[in-house]
Amino acid sequence: MKRGFRLTSIWRLISEMITVHRNEEVIKEGLASIIIPRLELYKRPDGSIEPAWMPVFYNPHAIVSRDFTILFLRGVMGDRDFIFLDSLGGSGVRAIRIALESNGIGIVNDIDPRAYYYIRRNVDLNNLRDRIQVYNNEANVILNNLVFTGVFLDYIDVDPYGSPIPFIDSAFKPLSKRAYIGVTATDTAPLSCTYPNKTLIRYWSKCIKVDFEKEYAIRLLIAVLVQRASALEIALEPLLSFIHRHYIRVFFKTERSAKKAYDIINNCIGYTWYCKNTLEKGFVKTPEEASSITCYDGSSPILLGKTWICSIEDVETINKLVVESTKISWLNKETVKILSVLKNEVDVNKPYIRLDKLCGLYKTNIPDIISLINELKSMGVRCSRTHLDPKGIRVDASHEILVNSILKLSLRRI
Repeated sequence: MKRGFRLTSIWRLISEMITVHRNEEVIKEGLASIIIPRLELYKRPDGSIEPAWMPVFYNPHAIVSRDFTILFLRGVMGDRDFIFLDSLGGSGVRAIRIALESNGIGIVNDIDPRAYYYIRRNVDLNNLRDRIQVYNNEANVILNNLVFTGVFLDYIDVDPYGSPIPFIDSAFKPLSKRAYIGVTATDTAPLSCTYPNKTLIRYWSKCIKVDFEKEYAIRLLIAVLVQRASALEIALEPLLSFIHRHYIRVFFKTERSAKKAYDIINNCIGYTWYCKNTLEKGFVKTPEEASSITCYDGSSPILLGKTWICSIEDVETINKLVVESTKISWLNKETVKILSVLKNEVDVNKPYIRLDKLCGLYKTNIPDIISLINELKSMGVRCSRTHLDPKGIRVDASHEILVNSILKLSLRRI
């Protein structure tokens, strides 16, 4: 397993190859006269690069997503060879990294002929013809053709621009009896209820605006994918989930088992109850359970669902990723930062609470998060920061305990 892939043309200039050479600023300076005129064509008014405007999709900000893909595959696959498919390949960077940095042997596909051309050149540049085959098909077509030809895969990656829904049913079909799938969603606005009509038609959920919208989005995505897979008698279990910048990324373990699919749906699909006035929230399996809950101010909670109510990460998997991260020197600093938070966050399966919002209700200053966590832990309360929001905290305790701990640090009590 090694690092050091190469990309052609413009992608070489803006790719993670810069990270490989360890001296990003020097290389950027040396290539500035070439990069600037070309990248100007794809810049937004604020100066940021818009990958969707490029002739072949390459997103430099998705390096964290690709880093986690490598960590995940090294963690769950170990040293064994495995067969994979990158169904929406773009420039081919993810597939090339899988082949170079783990033991992947597979297929990379893209419907765009220009992408197909660059992927082939990038595969050749990296001497990977014996490990990667390149195809120029619509994603659903190649996924279904694999099933019809009897080819089944250990890992499938679905990383679209927008929602994964148009591809996800086809993606489940060529999975081996026990396999893994990585799914990206960049349509975070519908998932977080910014556009509730789209949320309803795309993800089958009537929603409202909440203060924990990022967690709402990730749990809604998991719930919908798990239910769609169960219709094909495939059980999905999330092992790693995170949000970075504009996208959600979830990695699942999959198994062809109607019984296991039933058990997961029965145990882990439920509802979120939410108190708008006090910001209390939690999970229940049935609406009947929520009817017995009273908010701290005496009102009744709102019921949101259906949603995923089990953990969105797996402790064993996170521990494997932590071990693998110590073996890789080229990980992006954001990858390492997110993983360090996930390591603690995985132990608390409660919706996060925005401290700025909660403190605003009680007209008190926001306490230092580390001090608050230490205060809660001194009382035996499980709690953690969350990577989903810098002002968020996960707390496995009553609303009263949390608020009193906040006010104690402000020398006040309720």
